[in-house]
Amino acid sequence: MGQVLVRNIDDDVVAGLKIKARLAGMSFETFVRETLRAAAPLSGKEKVALIEEFHRKHGPIRVGTPPEDIIREERDKR
Repeated sequence: MGQVLVRNIDDDVVAGLKIKARLAGMSFETFVRETLRAAAPLSGKEKVALIEEFHRKHGPIRVGTPPEDIIREERDKR
C-alpha cells in the first residue's frame, strides 16, 4: 500500500476534518483514508479525457491490425 504525506494543510481544514471524523465515529486517519478512497475513482468525463490524451499521444486504436504489424511500423518510424 502507498503512503501520502500532505504538507501545509490549513489548520481550519484539519480541524474540520477532525470534527467530521469524530461525528462519523471514525479515527481521523480512517476518515481521511475513506475520503480519499471515495474521491479516487475517475468520473465519466475524466475517463473520456484520459482516452483523448492517449489518442493524442499514440494515435487512434487500429482494430483488426495484427500487433506485429503495429510494432514493425513503430520501429520503422525511428
